[in-house]
Amino acid sequence: MAISTDIVGKEFGPFVREYTFRDLEICALGCNAAFDGVTDLQYVNEHDAAAPSLKVLPIFGVPLTVHEEMTRTLDYGYNYDGSLHYGFELRVHAPFFMNDRIETFVTQDALYDRGEGRGCLSKQTGRSYRSDGVLVCETETWDVCIYDGGWGGPKPPADRVEMPDGAPDAVVRETMALNMPLIYRLMGDWHQQHIDFAYTEQTGLARPIAHGVALGGFSMRHAISAFFPGEPERLRRFKTRITSPVLPGTTLETRLWRVGEHEARFQLVDADADETGAKPHLNYGIVEWE
Repeated sequence: MAISTDIVGKEFGPFVREYTFRDLEICALGCNAAFDGVTDLQYVNEHDAAAPSLKVLPIFGVPLTVHEEMTRTLDYGYNYDGSLHYGFELRVHAPFFMNDRIETFVTQDALYDRGEGRGCLSKQTGRSYRSDGVLVCETETWDVCIYDGGWGGPKPPADRVEMPDGAPDAVVRETMALNMPLIYRLMGDWHQQHIDFAYTEQTGLARPIAHGVALGGFSMRHAISAFFPGEPERLRRFKTRITSPVLPGTTLETRLWRVGEHEARFQLVDADADETGAKPHLNYGIVEWE
């Protein structure tokens, strides 16, 4: 099936997610919170199940848009087996409730041709509304469909972020739990590359890989702890490119550069990687907070 641009500009939805505090905790656990039973318990301790009160890791806004139902619905003729998450940007406008029914409307913004062998690049934007009608967040998401390049579409625009020179202002080191993808997939990303060893063997990888959004949540936790600890509700913008896969069990570092009073840049790299030659797993990262 050939790539079709007929859906560009169209809105789909609502995609509905009814959730409780338990889903907020699952999302945080799927981003390695409390991996040691101690770190970032604020995201997984509801204190009182009858009247829960926990800190919400804002990455929860991304799977409201990025999930299998959405990617299957917005079908422009791509090969699902070759679909990889390329990057995303989250903007948070209002707090999440502990329990709620959220409706997300997703617009297919654009389709770009990276060329034969490099894939089709797809851009969508999701707008998520709380049950009281308030826009809680917007998620711009990019997918690259590696088997679908060379279809004759427009070339993608440049989207680069200047990364600072010099040593980072903060470095957070953490080992990813082996079962982190198995937890995060409960958020609705069921792709077999995150659980099936036979599937990933075909791609030359030793084991199933971590989700790109979960890697974002991994580094988001580190940015919060470095610059506005204990106050995740202050986060307003989080953007990153997903530039290489991560095998669970890897020890990673989020390297953070403060570039303003309320802004930082970041990369996620292997902990033993040389600072000048490391190939990041997440790159061109931006964090902004109030």
